Amino acid sequence: MTAATVIRPLAPSEQIFAFSEVFVGYCARVSGPLDLSALTSAFEALVTAHPMLGAQLAPTEPTGHTLVTSGPPEIVLTVADGDPEMLLTGAEPDQRRALGTVHVVRSGTTAGVTLLVHHSIADATHALKLLEQLWHCYAAAAAGRVPFLAPTRQPLPVEDLLAARGVVRRPVPGGAEPPRIAPPLPPADALSANEERYPPLITTRCRLSREQTGALLAYGRHAGVTVHSLIAAALLLIESEARQLPVDELLCSYSVDLRRRVRPPIGPTEGTNVLGFAGYRPGPGTEATLTALAHGVFHALRAGLASGYIQQTPLQLPDTLAAPPANPFDTVMTTNWGRLPRLPVPNLRIHDFRTTMIAKPDPTGRRPPQAGGGTSIISTYEDRLSVEVHHPPEFTPVQIPRIRHLETLLTRL
Repeated sequence: MTAATVIRPLAPSEQIFAFSEVFVGYCARVSGPLDLSALTSAFEALVTAHPMLGAQLAPTEPTGHTLVTSGPPEIVLTVADGDPEMLLTGAEPDQRRALGTVHVVRSGTTAGVTLLVHHSIADATHALKLLEQLWHCYAAAAAGRVPFLAPTRQPLPVEDLLAARGVVRRPVPGGAEPPRIAPPLPPADALSANEERYPPLITTRCRLSREQTGALLAYGRHAGVTVHSLIAAALLLIESEARQLPVDELLCSYSVDLRRRVRPPIGPTEGTNVLGFAGYRPGPGTEATLTALAHGVFHALRAGLASGYIQQTPLQLPDTLAAPPANPFDTVMTTNWGRLPRLPVPNLRIHDFRTTMIAKPDPTGRRPPQAGGGTSIISTYEDRLSVEVHHPPEFTPVQIPRIRHLETLLTRL
């Protein structure tokens, strides 16, 4: 990296994903004749338009990482034979090589095609736009055309985007303003090259049918709540039982896409992680029912957005990082990617969308294991709701009954 050109240091909202080298995967499960040459051309066009995908992260003393580039962006596309449901068989993403890769796992006429993007440079809204553009370019290349995307500006951290819109840091509601102190230095070896391999993860999934998804949407409209609030409420009930804690001792925590919640709005790829943070802790005496908890989640979000508090939560990250780590045993974490666009591709059938997320142990101790084994990732593709949890194999005995319970709660409505 001595000959590397510095792009910029990571902001706090990006740095939190660098120590543990977090990559998030966006996978299309396909059947039919996959054209690897067309896929390579499509990914080259994507990286050309979004060169940060081919950039690298270099450690910077004493506390962080810097975006750098060392020549033309590297195009990293790998292929392995195996079960396409094992999305990352043979994949070895490396933030010192490239921050975006494509990995294919194929068996006969079926394949899993995963766009892996480092979380420091893109959240789900950003990366799903990249995925859409990748398959648009694939369709062009497979038809014999040269795929092309207009070059884009380098995405900015949310801190800069909020500052440009006059959003400032505000006191924590209902409490004294915490002291602003510098984050503690990580251990001496935290910035050394992490040579550990990514630990294995497996996925436990709840996937509803179109009819079940439609019924859940209809129930949410009738009850005056969102599907996300219903899922969050169901997870609170499940974790209350699994952890043997009253529901009012749990905190539901999730990220909120801020792009349409500030003015002027922010484009999908204009920022890296344009995320605020919301939470709901049921008050004492809250009725432990799905509908009551869903109303609590829904109205807490509306109140936080109306006050502007959620919009400035990214600016509190330096204080959050300086404070003692949160208790993972009272927190239920979700992230909702929303309704995904259809990906029509000639000669291929994209029949499912899968997610994946990998991370190495964080040497700073800021990302302790969650009691439930992982964040619940919510998405809807082709009118079918999916909730996926990526967790170490040892969590399987506790995740399977959780997911079954979730399906029961969501479908009996």
